[in-house]
Amino acid sequence: MDEIETLAKSLVLRLNRKNIFPPLFNEPESFVPPMGSKPKKPVNSFIICRQNVCKEAKTKGAHNMRIISKATSILWRSATSGERTVYKNIANRVCEIHLL
Repeated sequence: MDEIETLAKSLVLRLNRKNIFPPLFNEPESFVPPMGSKPKKPVNSFIICRQNVCKEAKTKGAHNMRIISKATSILWRSATSGERTVYKNIANRVCEIHLL
């Protein structure tokens, strides 16, 4: 196991899973960039999850995005289909807003 994975697993244990599943930050509009900086495609459900994990991780003092991304991957793989569906619904709404 490499150092990033070890640190990510440690971070997962410190995170409050209740702030991630269901997402504490769940307003689709907050995932749409401001006018004039529209990306080519909207964010997907995993990226929305990663943004929630990032906000929760920062409350625990973690700022390294490689570790946060790996921790998100660990959480995402262990999430139930119901937990993932919440993020997929947010991503679908973001996509609708993006296409406006």
